[in-house]
Amino acid sequence: MEYIIAFKNTNFAIKAERCLLAQKLLVTVMPLPSQIRAGCGICLRIPPKEIKFARDALFDEGINEIEMYARAAKDNKFIYTEVKDGSF
Repeated sequence: MEYIIAFKNTNFAIKAERCLLAQKLLVTVMPLPSQIRAGCGICLRIPPKEIKFARDALFDEGINEIEMYARAAKDNKFIYTEVKDGSF
């Protein structure tokens, strides 16, 4: 499993990527999956071991209008489940 962070606009996504890379966290930019209907067309993929650090770093930078999803493989496709704050 891994986590997806979606943003309300592209500027927040770019700022978030820079913030997380500056913190030396593993982050991958990817197109927003069609199953997720949120904000802009890009999102960030974060490994489970780093999601709490990533969320805290984003909030510290004032990037708090985010949506988080757990991404898990099932039957050769990905399933996305919204994660409410603190439930990971």
